[in-house]
Amino acid sequence: MNNTQENILTMCYAADKALDKHTAAWTPHVPFAAAVAEFKANLDAWENAAERQAINLKGFAMRKRTKKKEMVEVAYGIAWVVFAYAEDTSNPPLQETVNYSVAELSTGRDAFVGQRCQGIHTAANGVIASLAPYGILPADLTALQAAIDAYLATVAEPRHAVTERKGATAEIDVLTRNTSKLLERRLDPLMEEYRSTDPTFYQEYFDARIIIDLGTGDKDVAEAA
Repeated sequence: MNNTQENILTMCYAADKALDKHTAAWTPHVPFAAAVAEFKANLDAWENAAERQAINLKGFAMRKRTKKKEMVEVAYGIAWVVFAYAEDTSNPPLQETVNYSVAELSTGRDAFVGQRCQGIHTAANGVIASLAPYGILPADLTALQAAIDAYLATVAEPRHAVTERKGATAEIDVLTRNTSKLLERRLDPLMEEYRSTDPTFYQEYFDARIIIDLGTGDKDVAEAA
């Protein structure tokens, strides 16, 4: 959220607190109660959107790097065994299929890295019955596939997070406008009924409706528009 939105949200929290304090005064007033319910629903939606907007992309990137490293380590451990088997059985095509260094396995676009490791899995699976003497069993290929799947699952996470954050930002923009409009055009006018019947409620509500610029410390900036 930007500073203006944060200041408006803080004002909304203050107004919400004033409304909660005087629930008995407005609950029998059906239009007022309906406006309050919508106002509170907007606050809940605003909080959810703010949480989604605050996503830290570093965490997703770090997880992807970790899963890539784990996958490459498992794939390389199997690749060199298949390489040795191919050497012993005079199978150059198979040997070239798995002839990667750790750096080569790790380099390139995310999808390519995953494809290389999947290729090693495919090559090893084709001769798995012959790899037991070399220390590779079907369970090792199962572990490699799990590592590949875990890595590929993280590849789309940062992009999805960016999309999610953009959507949350747009939602906050709409909620800011709609909530401000709801206060100004519905709750503020309805509050006039309490100017004489419940002046304490009236005063506390409109005191809460003053927006304080928390970024500068100015305390009498403006009423919500």
